[in-house]
Amino acid sequence: MNFSTERLEELCELIVDCPHSTPTWTDSGFVVLRNQNIRDGVLDLSSPSFTDEEGFKSRIKRATPKENDIVFTREAPMGEVCLIPKGLTCCLGQRQVLLRAKENINPHFLFWALQSPYVQHQIFWNEGTGTTVSNVRIPFIKDLKIPRLVGMEDTIAFTLNSLAQKLSNNNKINRTLEQIAQALFKSWFIDFEPVKAKIMALEAGGSQEEATLAAMTAISGKDAGSLAVFELVYPEKYAELRSTAESFPSAMQDIESVKIPERWNLAPLSSIASFASGKIDVSELTKDTYISTENMLVNKMGIECATSLPSASTTPSFNPGHILISNIRPYFKKIWLARFSGGRSADVLAFEHKKNITAEYLYNILYQDSFFDFMMQTSKGVKMPRGDKKAIMEWSCIEPDTRLVKVFSNKVKEFYSYIESHNKENTQLSQLRDTLLPKLLSGEITLPEAEELAKEADYV
Repeated sequence: MNFSTERLEELCELIVDCPHSTPTWTDSGFVVLRNQNIRDGVLDLSSPSFTDEEGFKSRIKRATPKENDIVFTREAPMGEVCLIPKGLTCCLGQRQVLLRAKENINPHFLFWALQSPYVQHQIFWNEGTGTTVSNVRIPFIKDLKIPRLVGMEDTIAFTLNSLAQKLSNNNKINRTLEQIAQALFKSWFIDFEPVKAKIMALEAGGSQEEATLAAMTAISGKDAGSLAVFELVYPEKYAELRSTAESFPSAMQDIESVKIPERWNLAPLSSIASFASGKIDVSELTKDTYISTENMLVNKMGIECATSLPSASTTPSFNPGHILISNIRPYFKKIWLARFSGGRSADVLAFEHKKNITAEYLYNILYQDSFFDFMMQTSKGVKMPRGDKKAIMEWSCIEPDTRLVKVFSNKVKEFYSYIESHNKENTQLSQLRDTLLPKLLSGEITLPEAEELAKEADYV
């Protein structure tokens, strides 16, 4: 294979530094890319930042980012890259560089090459002084040596893109499953839609039977005609739906100026949950089983593999079914329903459900923004505020009928099982990608050999 290197500047028609100024931040408008949006080659705009039209125009004077341009982060973090997707109108934030490949260079190959150990080593290690560096300057970026494999670059890019696409698809499915579970929880236990459907039917002069049918419609989304067909085709599932609808109350009550369904309770969190205790020896942990604030993902997206283990001999533990939440104020809204045992840092709280509740219900109620808002409001400390554990346990929450809690738990357990399956598959896919990337870009293996490796992992 014809392996060689070329300077990055020789492969790009544009290498443009970002404006050295802080953007004018707005609540909506034009998307501003920030370094926090770029991680492991992925552009995550689930929490976008915006500027106004004037700010946008001032930041695109040197170049307007377009599809397949590469954004390179100069520091905090350093050396991360992402591709501009089709249809995104955006501008650079701070400490970023825009790269545009020449017409005869595959931008996807360049994107992967920049993530290779061969290039990353250059970025993080100053060979002239023998020291690591914390930021990179434009002349240094231009001089990066990029591996070239003439005749194979399109195929290499396609292969690595395919793995990345599978990872992305799994993550999208997981987000959808999470949203479905949350929508069901909100309908039943926040908006009380089946209860309100019953009340409306009764207030309109309907019978209790009609109220039950109204609740069945609210739960299933099926109208009266569809429910009749559903009963004929799936009599057991119809009976289950009916039984669930009958379990919802037909009236509301006032408790502490809060309207909730009759026979349900408004109780402190301590009535349905407690803080988990226990320790585990660090020698029993791996980077896959240690959870800290740093490797909990933002926006309630779960966890990733830790980059290091703690230096202490022991650490707090957690078990399957525990709910882990970051307890440092800048990093609230990090939550994960544990699927295995492991250790956690002291700034990660672990909740366990009590007997009258389920892990799935507790996870979904703690998932609510109202809980994280309460944590923030009651946090203590100046430099790095932490949630007040005593106050947290006094947070008021709904304690519904135990049967409905179990029905809900049974419905969403399957979702979380799928999510965990996809997470495990993503771990294998990431390992395969990380194995292939340096070997393909160094010419150590050819694509036929790579395909055999992928077949062994069942991904071809």
